[in-house]
Amino acid sequence: MIETLINEWASYAQSLDPIKLYGGAILAIAIILFLIRVSRNCQPKNLVAYSTEGGRVIINRSAIVDLVQSACAQVSDVSRPKVRIRIKKGIPHFKILIRLSSGGMMRAIEQNLQSHLREALSQNLGIEKLGQIDVVATGFKNKAVAKALSSNISNSETSNSEES
Repeated sequence: MIETLINEWASYAQSLDPIKLYGGAILAIAIILFLIRVSRNCQPKNLVAYSTEGGRVIINRSAIVDLVQSACAQVSDVSRPKVRIRIKKGIPHFKILIRLSSGGMMRAIEQNLQSHLREALSQNLGIEKLGQIDVVATGFKNKAVAKALSSNISNSETSNSEES
């Protein structure tokens, strides 16, 4: 039975134009890769923080993101935090994308941020199992440039209001 199916498929494939055959194979591979990618990106919206005798305590992803962003705001030399949460086998892993102030020391900021985040997540939300917390510097924010720009903007606003 299997041999007849293989023989029929082989004779059908030989009768096809090579472009159609290879095009169909490439399309099938692309569809399979797309489905694998979509299924991997389907992350749960909620996370089980811990379980008790009475039930489970579940936390929404947005609550975790809010807490991480507020914890990042408390660390000096960090701005524009973006949070990505990946849950693997029930354990949340975090990727924190930040912009550093110029002059900020990445090692000190990373250690401070990681300890601050672990403490906040375990104490405030009660998350018992924490995975990796990866800190990614996406750019730098120059304090001197920001001050100069803000003073130029305020000077131009003052001069515009005086002209009116």
